[in-house]
Amino acid sequence: MLWYKSWLDTQRWFLLGLFALCAQVLALYMSYPLDPATSYPNGALGVLPGEMDLIRHGDFRSYVWIRWFSTTLLLVWPMFAIGLAGTGFEQPAGREYLLSLPVTRRRVVWTRVSLTFAQMLALTVVPSLLVCAIAPTVGQRFPVSDALVHSLVLVVSGAGLVGLTMYLRTIASDAGTYLGMAGIVILWGMITFVAKDLTPYSVFRAMNGADYFFYHHVPWIPMALSAGTAAAFGYLALRSVEARDF
Repeated sequence: MLWYKSWLDTQRWFLLGLFALCAQVLALYMSYPLDPATSYPNGALGVLPGEMDLIRHGDFRSYVWIRWFSTTLLLVWPMFAIGLAGTGFEQPAGREYLLSLPVTRRRVVWTRVSLTFAQMLALTVVPSLLVCAIAPTVGQRFPVSDALVHSLVLVVSGAGLVGLTMYLRTIASDAGTYLGMAGIVILWGMITFVAKDLTPYSVFRAMNGADYFFYHHVPWIPMALSAGTAAAFGYLALRSVEARDF
């Protein structure tokens, strides 16, 4: 029952996000190939200037990474992930129903959180596997293993944003939370894009898997920090829900 209730609360965001990202996969191949010498003349989010020179030699793996994992997913995925984030107690009607059930608030929250992260993973993996599946139609191949690693890196590295959103929704209105999170994401993205000295410390660099793409190692430290941040804010959200007198 709790799983079904959580699904009803999140299905619109999830299905809309899945449709939008799968549509972007088709757009990815409709624009292939681009001229590698003229693409992204001002650089890309979370990518160092020297690294941009490495991806301008026109190979298919670089095209998919810069267009899909470092642009489309990096810009579109956070919107839907933030939209899915919640404890289940935000809407008055749904809250009244949950409070009437013979279950603890803790169980309700953990059910919602578990479903949310499963949906976030699906939003990343399914379209990325579609990228791999369509690649042979243009005479190319993108490794499934790379798609899965990049998807995992994105979800774990972006978990901190989801945890923060979840906590803010327990102490502020939904409109205020979404505007605040949008402001944080856009502002930090612009700062780390313009100030190249800060690019290595950008959450967007961790999310796009640049270290894995260029240097073949998973960014474990940023992922661990993001997961720890998500756990901390998730705990605060849980405590806030448990302490509130609705």
